[in-house]
Amino acid sequence: MILVRQTLEKLVQDGAIQALRPLGPTQLQPSSLDLRLGARVWQLQCSFLPGSEGVSRKLGRLATASYRTDRDEPLVLHRGGVYLAEIEEVLELPEGLFGRGNPKSSTGRLDVFVRLLTEQGYAFDTVPDGYKGRLYLEIVPQSFHVAVRRGDCLAQLRLASGAAALDGDALRDWQQKSPLCSWSDGAPAPVLDGPPASILLSVDLMSQDGGPVGYQAKRHQPPVDLQRRDLETSRWWTPLPMASDPGHGHVLEPEQFYIFATRERLRIPPELCAELVPYDSTKGELRTHYAGFIDAGFGWSESADTDLGAKLVLEIRTHDVPYLLEHGQPLFRMEFMHNEAVPDWLYGEDGSNYQGQGLRLAKQFAG
Repeated sequence: MILVRQTLEKLVQDGAIQALRPLGPTQLQPSSLDLRLGARVWQLQCSFLPGSEGVSRKLGRLATASYRTDRDEPLVLHRGGVYLAEIEEVLELPEGLFGRGNPKSSTGRLDVFVRLLTEQGYAFDTVPDGYKGRLYLEIVPQSFHVAVRRGDCLAQLRLASGAAALDGDALRDWQQKSPLCSWSDGAPAPVLDGPPASILLSVDLMSQDGGPVGYQAKRHQPPVDLQRRDLETSRWWTPLPMASDPGHGHVLEPEQFYIFATRERLRIPPELCAELVPYDSTKGELRTHYAGFIDAGFGWSESADTDLGAKLVLEIRTHDVPYLLEHGQPLFRMEFMHNEAVPDWLYGEDGSNYQGQGLRLAKQFAG
């Protein structure tokens, strides 16, 4: 089961989750923990996995420069650079608990590729059972330079014990009684048996209000300061209108970054959380998301009859060749997981930035 906020809070009190600076009041999410940048960042020759050699020794060979994030001015991480940052949080997990890392939603929407590392990890975004030690974050800005400070949150961690995934029968039961994922007409989306069981989601290229159906990132712009909330959208993004013939779709250019939204809407009830997973690489040479975890309460309300939930934002980058993206094209799967209990508060109850969203850029941009 996925641990929920009140259990994470107890792990903090018991010392299983520690920090170099006290945790902030908003770090504990319904089913996850936000991770903060620490004081030190290293620029690297290349990405790496620590393995048995460990982070420190690998840094001794691969770091080209080191920086501080606790100065008066923010630290600018340049587009195309590979960086490693220490994380404020430190883990002393008991046996039976393990973790998984994901970028936060705003991180993915800025085309900042991040992956979690442990001291001697052999896999990205994976915290082994009973792990004790520091955490690190690999950061690769791909479209924009980004300005960061100590304490900025770019990633999140969920902790679990045992198997959490819903099987096909349980997922179908939810879809029948209180749909987790619905088409625009309210009909529940079909379930793929897997394993693990999942629901297939697709891209929306139809505009309901005459607005854009997506955005393309502009390069060679000033850094995006992660603490800003008033940046002018048009300086960093080109809006993409609905095609004159929606059946013709949009041609995506190689190594460009795009934001779209799903046709489907999600309602994640208090008992569950969810994760985006790749659909099938044979369906197109493109990356379809960066931020993969969705907390309990996203898009949720008591009545599915009056509220169909929230769309998901799709972060898409194509590779090698131009690619035709068409309305309704399936791009990824959504898997659902059991929470160990109902969280003591849900996503959206604190005025979360993306609750009830349609097509939405990162929170740093106005409008």
